[in-house]
Parts: sequence; structure tokens; C-alpha cells
Amino acid sequence: MFCPKCGTLSFPTPSGDIACTNYKCGYNGPAKLEVKGADGKVVDLSKATSSTQAVDREYDVIKDSDKARGVLTKGSYLCPKCDSDEVYSYLEQTRSSDEPETRMLTCKACDHGWREY
Repeated sequence: MFCPKCGTLSFPTPSGDIACTNYKCGYNGPAKLEVKGADGKVVDLSKATSSTQAVDREYDVIKDSDKARGVLTKGSYLCPKCDSDEVYSYLEQTRSSDEPETRMLTCKACDHGWREY
């Protein structure tokens, strides 16, 4: 809830009153909130209720990890199998953290994979 005097975020007591956390304002009293419902009428918040409804959802697991090849580079690497210069590359930490990462490469044309250390 917000203080009706200065607008500072305040926390209500169980009785519905708020004490403003802004020491310059110092407001203590009812929240004086007017909330309008969908029909345009003022809703009494002291009688407000809330509920949660569990809804079952279906999730589709998309397994495309075999297609995740990295970033396509052109001209930076040559495939040792077919001499194509269009190669997917990504970095992977294959050894301990004090060692440099390994560049994993896959040819776009023939799907040949190799590593550079």
C-alpha cells in the first residue's frame, strides 16, 4: 500500500491502518484507498478476498540440442575434410579452469566436427 499523503510505500497493520515509512511525512492512519471494480463502483478493500486456482498446463519439450552448433563463421576456418570455409564454432571449457577453453568446430557442408585447443 502507498501512503495517501506522500505516496511512499507503506505496510499495513492487521487492522488496515498504515504507518508511513517516510520520516518527513509521518502519516499514521487508515489507508483511504478507493479502488473501482469492473462495473465502475468503489470496492471495499476490507472485504476483499483472493484465491488461487491451479491450472494444469501441457509442456512440449523441444529437443534441438543436436542442432545447436554455435555461431556460423565464414572464412575464419577451413574444414579438414571438404575444405569448406563455412564453419559453426563455439567455445567450451573441457579442462580445468586454469586451462584455456576448447573451440568446438562443425562444418556446415559435411557436418564434420573437430576441436582446436
